[in-house]
Amino acid sequence: EEFGPYEVSTQRNRTDVVRMEGLDFSYRQALTFLPAWARGVQVFANVTSQRVLGDDTGDFAGFVPLAASWGVSVNRPSGSLRLNWNYRGRQRAGRIAAGSSLPPDAFFWEMPRLYVDVLAERRLTRETALFVNLRNATVVPDDQEAYGAVTPGYARLRQRFDLGALWTIGIKGTF
Repeated sequence: EEFGPYEVSTQRNRTDVVRMEGLDFSYRQALTFLPAWARGVQVFANVTSQRVLGDDTGDFAGFVPLAASWGVSVNRPSGSLRLNWNYRGRQRAGRIAAGSSLPPDAFFWEMPRLYVDVLAERRLTRETALFVNLRNATVVPDDQEAYGAVTPGYARLRQRFDLGALWTIGIKGTF
């Protein structure tokens, strides 16, 4: 009534208690047992898993219940090479205003995706290096869906961002 024919959306604090529970695991290991020609190899892994305890119908925009990254790197005096994998699970992006075609439990969702990144560096002098970074080397698109409990599977895809791989090439220095 106050805003006339305009639809207004706002955020409010919940009156009931909602708790988050989760687990975070990180590991990094230099593979020093390898032969001399393979020295400088390291592996790493990180996993974060969390969940909402209580009523999760509130606006938990940006909440990612599962995320993981892992990779391997080789470091030498002349340069380095890293391969990184980054997984992001399904992420609730925001509530959709209920209407004639969408129930009140409808949300926008960022769908799971796995990126592979490649980073390489070649030292030119003690102070300078040439670097190449390739983000999303496997060219995985970002899919967004919009749905509620009664939305059929074929009607969920809202949009697809297919931006390809991102190359960054340059020279860096320390002075």
